[in-house]
Amino acid sequence: MCTYLSFKYIPQRYKFAFCVAIVFPFVYLPCFWEIILGNDSPIKVEDKNYQLLSKKILLEEAVHIAIEKNPQLQSTRDQVDAATGLLRQSKLYPNPVLELLAEEIPTHEVGLNQSQNLVAITQPIIMGGKRNLGIKVSEKSREKSELERDAVLLNIIADTKKVFYKVAADQEALAMAKKIEKIARDIYGSEKVRFDAGEVALTNVLRAEVELSKARNFVSNAKGNLQNSIRELQTVMGVPEETIDGVTGKLLSRPAELSFHELELKMNNNQPILKASRKNIEIAETQVLLDKRQVVPDINVSAGYKRITLENLDTVQFGIAIPTPLFNRNQGNIQKSNALSRKTKSENQSIYNELLFQLKRNFNSYNVERKRIAEFRDKILPRAEESLRLITKGYKEGEFNYIDLLDAQRTWAETRISYIESLKNLNLLIADIERLAVVKIGEQ
Repeated sequence: MCTYLSFKYIPQRYKFAFCVAIVFPFVYLPCFWEIILGNDSPIKVEDKNYQLLSKKILLEEAVHIAIEKNPQLQSTRDQVDAATGLLRQSKLYPNPVLELLAEEIPTHEVGLNQSQNLVAITQPIIMGGKRNLGIKVSEKSREKSELERDAVLLNIIADTKKVFYKVAADQEALAMAKKIEKIARDIYGSEKVRFDAGEVALTNVLRAEVELSKARNFVSNAKGNLQNSIRELQTVMGVPEETIDGVTGKLLSRPAELSFHELELKMNNNQPILKASRKNIEIAETQVLLDKRQVVPDINVSAGYKRITLENLDTVQFGIAIPTPLFNRNQGNIQKSNALSRKTKSENQSIYNELLFQLKRNFNSYNVERKRIAEFRDKILPRAEESLRLITKGYKEGEFNYIDLLDAQRTWAETRISYIESLKNLNLLIADIERLAVVKIGEQ
């Protein structure tokens, strides 16, 4: 049994309404799906943020996102906020104590008619300048937290730059791998044509095929390295779930000449890790003074009103309570703070020595890589390029054999790859030197 749908003639005046009724579900149904089902809707709306993040980013953008999103940096910001709260608390004066006391209440009568009733207030008075010293310790602790935050900020910026440079180098390595694959493919095609024409032996075709396979594997490895570097960049930036296609920008190839004396001076004056270490010394020395002042007792001053009901007397009371430091003169804490003060000085020297060692090592490596890159750029690369061009031309004219061409191709490829690796190493060293000396290194 078949069912047929039939439509009668639709009058002219109803045609518009009929068209609206037909078009309406197709136009507005996706919106209703989205409103009713939310994320489970079968109709997906394009995410504008995805379009913004799914692209190649600049170094400045990567650093800005890392500063905003990196959880480690957010943790240090919270630590500064906590130190600010401690400083605020240290400035608050001790609260007074309100005392309500009823004495000599008879057992046979409940009430205050026959008792002695006291209302008094006691205020601790901090002596010996301990409160100001405590505030000073809190102020220096907050300054130390701010310096530690700045040190983490420098590390995150340096780490972001280093991974950014790795991505840039891997992008260049991938582009070079594709060039090598193209050369190998062209040679393979040429050898196959010549073999078909009877000009070369089969071994030439087989060798060319092997080199083409190696080139394709090289491209595959380069793609994998690039993807890993991009994922590492996303993690350092604090956006591991977002999509980044790569980076935009070139590696520094002609960085300025550096002076180690100037770098050491800037590190000594500007490095927040060193400043935080010195701030530790100031905190420890202030704590020594505070512990020594603890021997000065605080005074509790009290005043109150006392009503003696049986005698119908109103009295006023005053009192001063002064602890006597006969046995406990804070000897143990003073010994501890003196030892910690010496410890902070030793730690400061150790931190300085370690930073100075890192700066010397990176400075020496920087000069080595800088000279190596200049040698590549001015001599090695042009000669390898010219050698490949001449041997390729001579091979086509019959002056060189296939082994000569293969050696020239390998030399050219290894030279380009080594140059990219040196560029990457140089830029990683630049990021470390900028972090240690708190400087900006640019092109010549």
